[in-house]
Parts: sequence; C-alpha cells; structure tokens
Amino acid sequence: MPRGCVAVPASGIVKFALAFPRCSGIFPRKMKSQAWPFVTPLLLFMVFLSVESFFPNQHYALYPIKTLLVVAILAWYWRALPPLTPTAPMLSVAVGIIGIILWIGLDPWAMRLNVLLEELFNRAVSSLGLDSWCLSLDTVHPIGRNPFALYPPIYAWTLFAFRLLGISLVVPVMEELFWRGFLMRWLIRDDFASVPLGTYQPVSFCVTTACFASVHGPEWPLAVVVGIIYGIWFVRTKSLGNVMLAHGVTNLLLALYCLMTNDWHFLSIVSPASALR
Repeated sequence: MPRGCVAVPASGIVKFALAFPRCSGIFPRKMKSQAWPFVTPLLLFMVFLSVESFFPNQHYALYPIKTLLVVAILAWYWRALPPLTPTAPMLSVAVGIIGIILWIGLDPWAMRLNVLLEELFNRAVSSLGLDSWCLSLDTVHPIGRNPFALYPPIYAWTLFAFRLLGISLVVPVMEELFWRGFLMRWLIRDDFASVPLGTYQPVSFCVTTACFASVHGPEWPLAVVVGIIYGIWFVRTKSLGNVMLAHGVTNLLLALYCLMTNDWHFLSIVSPASALR
C-alpha cells in the first residue's frame, strides 16, 4: 500500500490493539499460534501509529524505531511463514507500476468522490429527519510532512531513507501477510491455514479489499482500485511474494514521486485522522 495505511482515530487503534488479544480467545489454540506470525507485525505497527498520531512532527524521527521493531518481529516469525519468494518477479513489478499510475492518476477524483458521497448521504438522512446521522467525511488531502522542511539536510536524507526502505520493503510484507495471508483466508474458514493461498471466494475477496481500502482515509477509492488489482494478482499467482513485490514497487515509486515533485501528502500521517502509510 501505498501505505502504507489506517484512517482510524488514534483511540480506535489503541482499543483494537488492546482488544485483539482478548478477542483472540475465540480462536482455537492451534489457530492462534498460526495466526500470530501474520497478525503481530501489523498489530505492532498500529500501536506505534497511535503513538505517532500524538506527535505528528516527529513522524520521521519515530519511523526508524517502528520499522526496526517490525523487522525484528518479522525475523522472529520468519520460519513460521509460507515461502515469500516471488514466482513471477517481472510481471509483479509491472503490476506495481500499474498500481502507482492509477494511484496518482486517480487521486484528484478520490476527493471529488468523497465530497459527492458525503453530500448524497447527508441529504438522504436529513430528508428522513435524522440530522444527527450526518457525516463529515475527509474531503481534503492529509497534511504532507516534508522531512527537508523539518530537519537539516543530512538528517532529512537519513530519515527519508528509512522512510523509503520502510514503505517499500517492510510495509508491503507486513500488510500483505495480514490482508491476503490471514484475513482473506480466515473469512473463508476459521482454520485459515488450511485454506490454500490465493483461494478465491467472492465475499472474502470483496471484504478484504474493502477493509484494505478503509484504512487509507480519504484515499480509499484509490485503495479500492489498487486493492482489486493486488487481489486479482494474488488469486492468479497464488503467491504472497508476488503481491508483496507489486505492493512494494507501488510504494517505492510513490515515495520517489513525493521526493521529485515535493508533494508530500501521499506520505502523510495525520489530519484529519491517523493514516497508515
């Protein structure tokens, strides 16, 4: 993902992080041991995200710590994970390039769609006398955090390098383990490990894509489009490594686009809500 992403209030992230271990009691013991390698990296990332939301200007300074801790968790569980070597690297790179073209190209339309949906929904509930149900969606881009405006050049380049490595190497692995390695299979069967990777089931595919998109804040329409492409590629190749590579290429090119254009809103963390990227 580009994002990298979660547009959930910080309090909501904390509640999720605290509730997950208790909720996991509904899972059989064997399943819990199988699920943790897929779930823990993203869970840890979300906890740190909640902390960062209180210190938005320290996002780049905190990012290396968060990234290294997630890498440590991934290394700890590495032997429990399925093979992650891409089986179609060149085509996966092409999928990632398609993803970034669509993400950047459709970005202006995402904001317009948010405005339209907010207006239609609020009109509908107001006509029913339910004014308290009116929503205020995120209809503006999150604030961009330019590290070169926050830190001296040597520190800015160092922190941006960590950001680049994190978003292109760590985030895709962490996210795809959870979204398509765990959730997409768990929605098919509680014993998710018995479901072959890349198994297609319409409800599971759509719910996973919707959840993936929902954590990208006002850019959710972009995440729907790119998420469908990632999902199709996963189903087609049955390989987490392929979709991780595609995801990583998209994120890498997105970060480089921000650097070259000095448009940092794609690498935002807050405003108006926390965002995982």
